[in-house]
Amino acid sequence: MSIIKNYIYNTLYQITLLIVPLITMPYLTRIFSPDQLGINSYTLSIVNYFVLFGLLGMQMYGNRQIAYVREDREQLTKTFWSLYTTQLITVTISAAIYLLFVFNFIEEYRIIYFIQGLNLLSSMIDISWLFVGLEDFKKVSIRNMIVKVSGLIGIFIFVRSSDDLLLYIFMTVLVNIIGMIVMWMYIPNYLRKIKVDIKLIKKTIIPLFMLFLPQISSQVYMELSRTMIGVFSSTDQVAFYDYSQKIVRILLALVTSVGTVLMPRVSNMNSNGRKDEISDFVSKAFMIISYIAIPMTFGLMGVSEGLISWFLGKEYFEVGKLAAMSSIIIIPVSWASIIGVQYLIATKQENKYTLSVVVSAVLSFIINIFLIPQLGALGAVISLIVAECSGSTIQLILVRKQLNVKRMLLRVIKYFIVSVVMLIVIIPVGKIFDNKVIANIVQVIAGAIIYFGVMAVTKDKIQDDIIKKLISMIKRK
Repeated sequence: MSIIKNYIYNTLYQITLLIVPLITMPYLTRIFSPDQLGINSYTLSIVNYFVLFGLLGMQMYGNRQIAYVREDREQLTKTFWSLYTTQLITVTISAAIYLLFVFNFIEEYRIIYFIQGLNLLSSMIDISWLFVGLEDFKKVSIRNMIVKVSGLIGIFIFVRSSDDLLLYIFMTVLVNIIGMIVMWMYIPNYLRKIKVDIKLIKKTIIPLFMLFLPQISSQVYMELSRTMIGVFSSTDQVAFYDYSQKIVRILLALVTSVGTVLMPRVSNMNSNGRKDEISDFVSKAFMIISYIAIPMTFGLMGVSEGLISWFLGKEYFEVGKLAAMSSIIIIPVSWASIIGVQYLIATKQENKYTLSVVVSAVLSFIINIFLIPQLGALGAVISLIVAECSGSTIQLILVRKQLNVKRMLLRVIKYFIVSVVMLIVIIPVGKIFDNKVIANIVQVIAGAIIYFGVMAVTKDKIQDDIIKKLISMIKRK
């Protein structure tokens, strides 16, 4: 399947994963208090540590290893079952430790912790890395989108009052589990009978731990921020931070899908000795992702405060300011998805990737300690921005002798200039209208006309290529 098609299907799936909670947000914020939603976010952040320890680095490692052997059905079968056996063992151990943790150390919200613990079952049967490595996104993406939408409908039907918090959390976890079960339906299409290689399992452990270090480090400024806000501030601040990040992650899903789709292609190139092609491939991907990410960043800055005022309600006004600030991370995270995930991991340079993430995590942890007690969610956002910008900068420095980083950065300056102009225009446009819904619609239309219009006038090569690809796909249909 072509990269463009894979990108479209994966993007649709990733957007569905994030847009379902986004659609439910206005409904939930009018049923549950910020404190209740903060409890959900806080307890989920705790269980996610155990999910992380259970999976180690399997999402990245499994993806890459499958991409290496996908042309050989026998080797593919052996590799998958060996990797999955490893995952089953590690997640089971993590789940057992989680239960001991809840029984011995948790008294408040214990029932919620047990329900959230079902996320470990979801991670135990998660084999999404197989399909990413195979570069086959269509079937799984469509089927899982149906599952997620069904869960969305279920929430609107069954969650009706503030007394339904436990039901809401359980339904959310259940939808995740069903989504993972769906993936197993396609296994017979790709693999032969179960075949586990004990030697391969032993060889898997060390590389998994090599990828686990950056995973646990990145979790410091993802999940630990929520945990630290809950400990040093309040649960309503956890909710404000969590919702601001959900809004930003919606847009990030559009952009980072490029890295997800391209990583197995780069891994396959690397395993087949086509190293000369990789540099050009990554440079073009960097341009594509910058073309999308930069205007999204400035666009969200311009519309977020007005968006939150009507979308979530007055109680959550603080989310608008947090989302506007958090939009800054869209650019560094997008670049890291290309340089870090697509290039460094795909070409087996995990040590460099690990260094960038560990440094970022340490910075994030230190800044969180000082700022969260004073600023709450705002302190966590500042920490997040510093961490993400530091990580992507380190990665660019580390690959400067392998990729033409200077040329790549110079070529995206145009996107920054046009996006800043767009921001300057849409901010006053949003203040013209009293109705914030209409204001946001006009802002988005005005911003799109400015950005795409300038790119068309200047005959931007990336935009021209994307349009030609889309036209070609439509004609073939």
